[in-house]
Amino acid sequence: MTTEGRRAPGPRGIPLLGSLPQWKARTAEFLLQTQRDHGEISRLQLGPVTVHLVTEPDAVGRVLKDNSSNYVRGTLYEQFRTVMGDGLLTTDGELWRSHRRTMQPVFLRGAVAAIGPNVVQATQEMLDGWEEKARLGQPVDLVTETLRLTLVTLSRSLFGYDIRPQSRVLKEVVDNVIEVMFKHGTVSEMLPEWMPTKRNRLIKRDRQIFTRLVEEIRRQHADTGEGALMALIEAAKDPVTGRGWTDEQVRDEMLTLYLAGHETTAVALCWTLVSILLNPSVQEELDAELEQVLGGRIPEPGELDSLPYTCNVVDEALRLYPPIWIYPRDTVAADELGGYHIPAKSSVLLSPLASHRNPRYWDNPEAFDPRRFTPEAVKSRPRMAYIPFGAGARMCIGNLMALMELRMMVAMINQRFRLSLVPGNFLRYGDSSISLRPVTEVLAIPSSRTSGRTAERVA
Repeated sequence: MTTEGRRAPGPRGIPLLGSLPQWKARTAEFLLQTQRDHGEISRLQLGPVTVHLVTEPDAVGRVLKDNSSNYVRGTLYEQFRTVMGDGLLTTDGELWRSHRRTMQPVFLRGAVAAIGPNVVQATQEMLDGWEEKARLGQPVDLVTETLRLTLVTLSRSLFGYDIRPQSRVLKEVVDNVIEVMFKHGTVSEMLPEWMPTKRNRLIKRDRQIFTRLVEEIRRQHADTGEGALMALIEAAKDPVTGRGWTDEQVRDEMLTLYLAGHETTAVALCWTLVSILLNPSVQEELDAELEQVLGGRIPEPGELDSLPYTCNVVDEALRLYPPIWIYPRDTVAADELGGYHIPAKSSVLLSPLASHRNPRYWDNPEAFDPRRFTPEAVKSRPRMAYIPFGAGARMCIGNLMALMELRMMVAMINQRFRLSLVPGNFLRYGDSSISLRPVTEVLAIPSSRTSGRTAERVA
């Protein structure tokens, strides 16, 4: 129950448009400034739409867990549905629950540990390709490299399919999907899908490309039986009709998994590597732990807990650069958050980026400090101050898989190479897309550590 309580503070904006110009120009910076100036629950007017930015931990917990049935996918997700259809990311209710139940088994801890060899193989393939670059002193683009790495890992692990020959085309499709998913306030976004605009033609073309890819993966699965998730999807039944999933349902879920499962992990890995190379003391402590525990061995999923500092480095990168940095909910009925009235059928905006840089819970929040994630430090903070994978029933289905991949990849990369940024790199995350990707290439020169050790032994 709620009454017409206090109205949350927020920027005044300008007549008719409110704060829409600032939102469109620099969304992430605007949200961080709003939190600084107006607090952990603030009211934004974005044209005709009223949005509440919520970063106070108890209020975040109410939205994601305690009163989650009152907060649903809403207006801002319609753009997602345009390109992704009805997958886990865009659906609610029984359809979402049945699809989640179908796919959950391959994301449980035991099943995730079983894909360790795929992580190792894909990472070694990438690092083998870096050897020649290291010998010649040439850079690699960490954005491109990490995207390809996580794409190959996911495709082999979930669908038993080697996507390397098609990785370039699929990357273009994913880039287009991400661009379309984020509203830019253009006229073309408001036009119906049947109109042959450049944007609509691009959406149609990319959907056809991905549909053909799905058909090929399904044919291979029928022939070979490979792909743990593919087997679950093919055996799934619609909760209403009792029939198998339609071709459209299969395509939508596979597109969702390819996008959400590799893009976000790649972004997290890229920022983790950048954070390590920008912080020499972190690099030294990481090197020491890897040498002491592994001594040059490739890590296995079961021994990652014996690498606490490596895990803390990944956790801190996810704090400072959460891949999914913003996600909305719409209220079904009116509610009260932190003493402020939240009207029915309005939008609530959760931002891990803002929550993770809230100075009330994070001392010197812009600094990269893995010690924030020692057991003692974690206990001192509210649970909902840190939400890189969300929380509650709709927590990211692949969170365990992503953490395992990130920890193993970070360890393996640092065992073989030390990275240094090419001078002149302008590192800034993009705030006009769904994930927190860097806005430009991230060029880094790999230096082989194994060759250096060999030379030292010979000497």
